[in-house]
Amino acid sequence: MNKTIETIAPRLTELIIRKIETLAEEWHKPWVADTSGLPRNLRGTPYRAGNILLLAMLTELEKYRVPVFMTFKQAKENGLNIRSGQSAFPIYFWKMYIRHKETHKQIDMEVYWQLSTTEKLQYDLRPILRYYPVFNIDQTDMAEKDPARYAELTKAAEPVDHSDGFTCTGIDALLEPDGWHCPIELEYGDKALYCHTLDKIVCPLKRQFLSGVDFYDTLLHEIAHSTGHSIRLNRPPHLIFGDSAYAREELVAELTSALCGAILGLAVTPRTENAACLKSWLSQMKEEPTYLFDILVDVNKAARMIIDRIEPDTHWEPYAQAA
Repeated sequence: MNKTIETIAPRLTELIIRKIETLAEEWHKPWVADTSGLPRNLRGTPYRAGNILLLAMLTELEKYRVPVFMTFKQAKENGLNIRSGQSAFPIYFWKMYIRHKETHKQIDMEVYWQLSTTEKLQYDLRPILRYYPVFNIDQTDMAEKDPARYAELTKAAEPVDHSDGFTCTGIDALLEPDGWHCPIELEYGDKALYCHTLDKIVCPLKRQFLSGVDFYDTLLHEIAHSTGHSIRLNRPPHLIFGDSAYAREELVAELTSALCGAILGLAVTPRTENAACLKSWLSQMKEEPTYLFDILVDVNKAARMIIDRIEPDTHWEPYAQAA
């Protein structure tokens, strides 16, 4: 696993660094722009977990038309060629190996979930990190070889209403009594925060924001902080502004908000003070690129907790990945 992480971490870290540097210079630029739907493969199957966020960023930064990707093998199967000089981007996934403790026979995850609780205890589960390289359709000659399919894949999506009347019923449900794991109080004011000691979120009223998306962006950020409480995911509290622990938690919250926003169809925007905080964290990320994997693990856990609360029936399987 360590070799796999060392292989792909520099590319993932490079992408995050490019995006943070852009944010630090252009406050108005969204963290993840609207990119004609969630990142998906050539068959239309969406990617999962942190790969959603990474491929959405890559699509924006490289100015690809749409976030549609394929492996080298899939390109050949579809009669396409990768353009000269193009580089693949690594998509990571976890494969679960399930082996009987005595017979050492391996079974698939589908079979494992059908076992009784007693039978499951007879098996060892071992997650293995894997990755494979993918290319965007704009890195291929699809536009020339199959213009009709390219036109269909890059067809503009219906515009999303980001006006003052924008609402997200899923996030609104979190504002109901017992809607979230801790109280969320909306009150007229100029601060949005999560109080770790009181385990409480405070956010300005929705009518104080210029758009509904800005309101939900802010709310998702503070909700992401609350997932780190000791009774939930137990991340270290970020108490001292500007230190490495504070910057790390801000990065977790920003990426979690962006990932949840992408899943829910929102284009979220980092606040100025958070972009500045992230910029100060760049040196540490550059020095230790594999450390980003710890960040992505926390982001995936936090986003899963939020989405499970909003859409409890959503299938979120971290051990499989669409190729």
